Amino acid sequence: MVDGVRFVCRLFAIINIAQCARILGVFQMPSVSHQCVFRTLWKELSLRGHEVTVVTPAPLRDPSLTNLTEIDVSYTFEIMRRHGFQFFMSKELPVHTKIMRIFDLNYELSEAMFQDEEFIKIYNDSKTRFDLIIAQTYISPIMYSLSAKLGAPIIGISSMGGWIGSHFALGNPNPPALYSEMFLHYNGKLTFCERFRSAAYNLWARFFLAFDAFPKCNEIIRKYLGNDMPHVRESERNLSLLFLTTNPVLYTPRPTVPTIIPIQQLHVKPARPLPTDLQAILDNAKEGLVFFSLGSNVKSIYMPDNLRNTLIQTFAELPYKVLWKWESDDLPGKPENVIIRQWLPQQDVLAHPNIKVFITQCGLQSVEESIVRGVPMVGIPFIADQTMNIKRLVEYGVAIGIDYITVTKDELKSAIVEVATDKKYKENVIGLRELLQDEPMSPLDKALWWTEYVIRHKGTKHLRSPTADVTWIEYLLLDVLLVVIISLGIIVYAVMWLMKKIINICNIMDIKKKTKLIIRTDIKRLGRPIPDLIISKIDVGKPRNYSRNFNSSVYDRFKWLCGCPKRHKQFCFICLLMGVNQSAWTQKGVLGKVDIRQQLDSAYRENIRRHNENVDKHRHILNQIINCI
Repeated sequence: MVDGVRFVCRLFAIINIAQCARILGVFQMPSVSHQCVFRTLWKELSLRGHEVTVVTPAPLRDPSLTNLTEIDVSYTFEIMRRHGFQFFMSKELPVHTKIMRIFDLNYELSEAMFQDEEFIKIYNDSKTRFDLIIAQTYISPIMYSLSAKLGAPIIGISSMGGWIGSHFALGNPNPPALYSEMFLHYNGKLTFCERFRSAAYNLWARFFLAFDAFPKCNEIIRKYLGNDMPHVRESERNLSLLFLTTNPVLYTPRPTVPTIIPIQQLHVKPARPLPTDLQAILDNAKEGLVFFSLGSNVKSIYMPDNLRNTLIQTFAELPYKVLWKWESDDLPGKPENVIIRQWLPQQDVLAHPNIKVFITQCGLQSVEESIVRGVPMVGIPFIADQTMNIKRLVEYGVAIGIDYITVTKDELKSAIVEVATDKKYKENVIGLRELLQDEPMSPLDKALWWTEYVIRHKGTKHLRSPTADVTWIEYLLLDVLLVVIISLGIIVYAVMWLMKKIINICNIMDIKKKTKLIIRTDIKRLGRPIPDLIISKIDVGKPRNYSRNFNSSVYDRFKWLCGCPKRHKQFCFICLLMGVNQSAWTQKGVLGKVDIRQQLDSAYRENIRRHNENVDKHRHILNQIINCI
């Protein structure tokens, strides 16, 4: 019995060892709000028995996580400060300029991480083996090349929605008329101008990636990982999965390929006890409390002076206490009802029942936390997807949006009081929470399952969309469209050519018909005056087979006129009526009825002068023949 139990235990131990994997995580963005999303995943993976190595600027430093190795690159926060993140708060700069600056930031962050001694030991050690790589995707795909270097499948993860380049790489449908880039701040159905800008941005992004971003990425990759590294575009296309912090409630619903997995609310945790002093402040705010925080990227101390003064004046007139995340010990002009802290546990503060309103910059993580805690918002967006987020929240009736450039004291006060006192905002945010959380499994369980799915199957080539391997010419069927247009052009040209030929044949037949009609009727009726006019009273005579041979008879009688240069035009006209080969009797050709009439009229006048006949009589006869042509 004991031996049987031991055998079962050993068997489960062997199975557990077989299921454990070595995982490398690379998260380069020096932002606490971004890193808190990834922390949840790498912490849980280590707790499940996987051996996890993480390169991050915000390590957990938890000694209880024995399977977790963290490489601290927190010095990259200085790079962020040097670039001046407040630069991105400017609304005057065009979107493409901001994107290019973000890429420049990523280039410098990536180079700094590649130069880290601990990280060098990982990617330059030929004996290093990993079963999976998880890399943050923040626009630049440089870190995806680690997959080719280390020979392991890779999962991309984003703390926001996917950038347009990620959709290109995975072949995800991205029509600009329906899904605009998050940096454009459009939401819902686009107007004509918005669709035009979205299409222009889409086209610019393709050219920017191909001719600017990718060459710079390749230069960095081959500098540190080796010249034999594949093109960064291929590394990005070889993503096994892409985890995006999106959902159809906060983002426009869209179809996605199987390799894109939404993992919203990944960082949201159950509320924990607050620090004693903070708990006392919130408990004593019986009239309610306004919580003001701009997150970890948009610092309150960097906001424009006019906005800070407007906030201070507004808060001083509110009937509520205000808890303000202010990154300094001193706030000039601070009202008595305002309490400042350099850092606040945002999720736990929002969980307190006395919180009436959350004034937020509308970053995705802050929005998710506020919805899950059931707190309505006043949004003051600054950067990235924040403007798009507040538009969506206003549509749901859970927030009021404020423009930080044009905001006034009265406008801000009115918005705060309305959200705090109108019950519809509270009811709407609770209803939105139910929509957001109604899923078959928790976001963390979903992320863990798909992560281990990639480990079990050593990638997801079987889930790869064929649209990831076609060019945009093939995807848009431009080559097929070109062949169709050329074929239609050939068909139209052939039909027009054939119709022209048919019309010419019909015209010739019509001329012959009219010619026969002239000869058989008018010339028959007026036959004797015309020969009298032209050949000086030489009798034409009526042949025996008149109806069949009259034309030949006239031609034979007038044949001798070929030798007379003065009468050549007359002969041309007779030959034309006979339908003989024109090249045999004219050098310049007879073009149309006008020329025929002019030539015949000239010949007529010449013969009138020669024979001294009655002009009026014969002109009348000739005009009758011409009118029949």
